[in-house]
Amino acid sequence: MIGKVIVSKFASNSDLNSLFAGRVFPVVGQQTAVKPFAIYEIVTNDTTQSKDSDSHIDEINVRITCCAEKYSQTQDAVQTMRSVFVRMNETLQGVTIQSCSFDGERDLFSDDERTFASQVDFVFRVVKS
Repeated sequence: MIGKVIVSKFASNSDLNSLFAGRVFPVVGQQTAVKPFAIYEIVTNDTTQSKDSDSHIDEINVRITCCAEKYSQTQDAVQTMRSVFVRMNETLQGVTIQSCSFDGERDLFSDDERTFASQVDFVFRVVKS
């Protein structure tokens, strides 16, 4: 369900769409994918419990990895994702996001493939229907 939100945001934001052109994949990217591309994965999905009933909110920790041939592309993507996702409070693709917060970032480099990557962690609070 959170994947629909991520793909929708990448498609609707002009900066992300012009950089990634729809190359946003769940869990693993295609080995032959044109760069840059992004991969998203659910790291954890925790439900918040109340004492009287099941939770109505899930906290979903998501890691988005941006892979590119230029370091500047990954950094531009990180900056844009932070402005697009953080503090969102909306319903997209039938999924209601109560909030989203930035939870960290790390840079990677593959010497074999000569590519850069940046991983960005977000925490989405999703209202369960």
